[in-house]
Amino acid sequence: MSTTPKNTQIIEKDQTRTGSANKARKVVESGTARPHQEYIETAARQRIRLNVAKQDVTEISVQDKSTEVSAPSQTRFSSAKTAQAKETDTPVLLPTAQSGRLTNGFKIVQNRAYQQKQKIKRSRLTAQTTNEIEYKKLFTRFEEAFSTHDIEEISRCLSPAFQWRQPNGDVIYGKKEALSEMERRFATPNGPTFSEVVWRFKGTTVIQTYTVEYMGPDRKWRRGRGMDLYEIADGLIIVKDAFWKIVA
Repeated sequence: MSTTPKNTQIIEKDQTRTGSANKARKVVESGTARPHQEYIETAARQRIRLNVAKQDVTEISVQDKSTEVSAPSQTRFSSAKTAQAKETDTPVLLPTAQSGRLTNGFKIVQNRAYQQKQKIKRSRLTAQTTNEIEYKKLFTRFEEAFSTHDIEEISRCLSPAFQWRQPNGDVIYGKKEALSEMERRFATPNGPTFSEVVWRFKGTTVIQTYTVEYMGPDRKWRRGRGMDLYEIADGLIIVKDAFWKIVA
């Protein structure tokens, strides 16, 4: 009694299935299947279902059109320009050296008809003071300018709404008027002199104490103690309130 190996049987079954599938495909492709035929029975009694009614055949015509594609000219750019071109997806055109033209041949024309030149006068920039350290810098500049009779530097330290209250009760309003009075006093001979000056800072309030020597109406020199009360607004001195006391 001869037996067929198991592996041989499996191969024969696979070949039978493959042949049945090929047979079914040929029936559908040839169009010989009947409109209402649903199955094809193979030799192994297997049924392959056909859906012929819903199959459409469309012929597609393929036309070969030869197109000429010209390769773009390659221009060597620096790494920075290349990176910029990749990011913006726009071509970067660089002018050739001393030619006044771009790499694509366009000419660079400068329109100088509407260009104007204007000379800007240099001026010193003064930062607004916002803390005690800056307040001290402000009064350092003010004290030095006052001692050297520098009207321009004093002007940079004063607010436009500056008020100068005198020891006798008079008040000078306005920055321009106060500067004029200071300039007049600086030009007056035998004007008052100040010494032993001490500054004290508390927020936007500054107190200055000093010793003053001045000539009275009787043409005699007097010595006194003085105190000035300052107020700061928007980083500038807005009030100078002076108090004098005769001690000798």
